[in-house]
Amino acid sequence: MTRELFTDEELAAFKAAQRLAFDAVVSVEAELHEGITEQQAAAKLEHWLRARGVSHFFHYGFVWFGERTRFLDFPQLPRRARDIFDTKLAHFSGHYRPSGRRLKQGDAVILDIGPIHRRGAADIGYSCALGEPTDEFHKTRMALAPYRHMILDMVRNGDSQRRIDKEISDYTKDQGYVNIHSMYPGSAIAHRVGRVPGLRLPTFNVKGFSPQTVSYLAGDVAKSALRLNVRSAPFWQPNSDRPCEPGLWAFEPHIGRGNVGAKWGEVLVVTEDTAYWLDNDLPHVRYWADHGVV
Repeated sequence: MTRELFTDEELAAFKAAQRLAFDAVVSVEAELHEGITEQQAAAKLEHWLRARGVSHFFHYGFVWFGERTRFLDFPQLPRRARDIFDTKLAHFSGHYRPSGRRLKQGDAVILDIGPIHRRGAADIGYSCALGEPTDEFHKTRMALAPYRHMILDMVRNGDSQRRIDKEISDYTKDQGYVNIHSMYPGSAIAHRVGRVPGLRLPTFNVKGFSPQTVSYLAGDVAKSALRLNVRSAPFWQPNSDRPCEPGLWAFEPHIGRGNVGAKWGEVLVVTEDTAYWLDNDLPHVRYWADHGVV
């Protein structure tokens, strides 16, 4: 799984899945209220999508409120274990899955969901707040705007994953923020999405993921576990000298400061000779535009 090329019809299916995912998070954002738990909000995401025909998920809903958007006090694997289990699979830990934490006025919120629709898979992230956002949250959300241009320019330029990762990490630190996506599976700012197998088969929730997604990822996970020098797709590799291979990459920059974290997540299309975002009419892009950033 090093190169994947898609037809216009297939890309339209992925775009429709991504649009549906963003419609879901915006709809659930409007239903958030004081006292709702992360688990209840995640259930709302899934219910909204199932009511519109979604039966399979690349991953089920991840929801974080308040200080949990910053991943404060979330455990990490010891360094040696992280070397062995290169993919890390941090989201499989119970600390990362939706909890009983209740939402309070002014809390930062992250909604993250990955539906499969019309055979297209999506994986998106969205930041918002309950009520009037704090200045810190607004600043953090706005601080994420430059990442979209930086990532696109570097991928188009053919920069290696190592260089892209370093540039983003250095920029994050220079702006006074903490790189939270380094706590994601494989310390990854991105991962591949593609043709998920087994969509005619039954599905269920495996610690936040579907068995179909596990199957999609399993081949390269096994290679990484058995041959530690293998650094192949679908996982982003911060130490790889390879560029982003052609295919669909779900980028998920996630930063934080103090008790606040924010992120966005969307799909980048990488072809043999260029790259472009799958869709530009997205809630976080409109938010930046509304506040003077194009």
